[in-house]
Amino acid sequence: MVDTLIRRLDKFSAKTGDFLSLLPLLLVLLQFAIVLLVYVFSSGSVQLQESLQYINAMMFLGGAGYTAFKDEHVRVDLLYCNFTERGKAKVNFYGTLFLLVPFLILFWHASIPYVADSWAILETSVESSGLPFIYILKSTLLLFAFTMSVHAVADLLRHGKTLFAGDK
Repeated sequence: MVDTLIRRLDKFSAKTGDFLSLLPLLLVLLQFAIVLLVYVFSSGSVQLQESLQYINAMMFLGGAGYTAFKDEHVRVDLLYCNFTERGKAKVNFYGTLFLLVPFLILFWHASIPYVADSWAILETSVESSGLPFIYILKSTLLLFAFTMSVHAVADLLRHGKTLFAGDK
């Protein structure tokens, strides 16, 4: 049952990453279109320029869980590379439990009211010609918290299984 749950959580992280991996291409194409509009056609769009910020937020905040799932996050690896699998599982389990989980609890606690307040007033851009969806941009904070929480649960189960069930 634990293995099935880990696989499902990992599959969710993988699918999220696969979907979000299309965003860098969209970002580049949109930036290219903006440059063409400005320098070739002497025209511009604040909405197009602001949309880059939305894509960037989705790409990085949404992709954080996928990056952690792929074990591609930044790690200061002075000792870890020499640890046994059980030693690595211990570092990952306790690091997740005592560092990531408290951070995520605080992050959820701070971001939910912040995003909810934005949705309550349907917050818009200060720039009158900008995108009127600031509440959606702020919601990417919850996307980050959700994808990282999914990863944290999967990691706790995976590394806890190695530590406490004796799997090597």
